[in-house]
Amino acid sequence: MTETFFAVEILEPFVSKWMFIELAHASRIVGRDRLWVFNVRRECEAEVLASIASRVERMSIVSLGEELSKEFNTLVLDPSASQPLSPRDFTGRTLVVVGGIMGDHPPRGRTRRELTEKLTGRCLERSIGRGQFTIDGAIYVAYKVSRGATLEELSVRNGLRLKHGDVEVYLPYSYPVERGSVVISEEEVRYILEELEEDEARATREGKLPSVC
Repeated sequence: MTETFFAVEILEPFVSKWMFIELAHASRIVGRDRLWVFNVRRECEAEVLASIASRVERMSIVSLGEELSKEFNTLVLDPSASQPLSPRDFTGRTLVVVGGIMGDHPPRGRTRRELTEKLTGRCLERSIGRGQFTIDGAIYVAYKVSRGATLEELSVRNGLRLKHGDVEVYLPYSYPVERGSVVISEEEVRYILEELEEDEARATREGKLPSVC
């Protein structure tokens, strides 16, 4: 019997509202009890994340790599990995590790440099495609594969254009598609189109991090 958990290693200096929205969506996809978050730098962020994840740690998952490798079949999702993720990778207790990155474009290879290389020898590297997926999108794909779907059976859209009135935003990332619709939460679309610009302007005015807390 297989049992799968999903861990996000925060690789940004703080958890923004945008990141939290993606993490909350991932929690709804896999269930709060199967979502873990590591490398949370601020106590208030850890408190907020506890509402959507069953395990929240200030420490990096890298520091637990050896311990986790004894308990789990650990898979790191890395776009530069040579081997694609497969249902065969999910054996026994499996932990899927995702880099918590808020979209560098073009990608800078941060998952490999800041996560995969540090877990070498204690995990398997797997790719879900060359495109740069969102946090929740990557977890959605891994969740589907853990339940028997192959990557070839899953549809993906590269690039997404959002529009509301005079506001138009292009997101140059890869998104899973389910039943003809891109897998993105309504809350995220609303935030990007209606709140993001003001949040960033407020953070600049007040000289503080645009953190979720």
